[in-house]
Amino acid sequence: MAIHWKLRTLASSRGIYKACELQRRIREKTGIVISLQNLCNLLDKKPLTIKLKTMEIICAGLECDLSDFCEVKPGKFDSSHIRKLSYQNTPHKLRGKNNFPEPKDYE
Repeated sequence: MAIHWKLRTLASSRGIYKACELQRRIREKTGIVISLQNLCNLLDKKPLTIKLKTMEIICAGLECDLSDFCEVKPGKFDSSHIRKLSYQNTPHKLRGKNNFPEPKDYE
């Protein structure tokens, strides 16, 4: 999947060019303060992970929909940053038997 992150474009269309301006706008609209470093990171590049609550706060602060700054479209999925299961993580009784062990076997 291809995720298109357009928060900087959305913010600039509303006259917001700095993270501190975005922070002030969110605080005025919601009463919630997001750190400047987090906002800088969100404005500068697409995050690898983001909490749904944070997206909800941004939408409320900018009075927009999630689709205004985050679009998910079909495409190639990049799994390079995801930790893969290894042979060492598999319980002894399941090694070589099943590619998808049952969660109950890890207890």
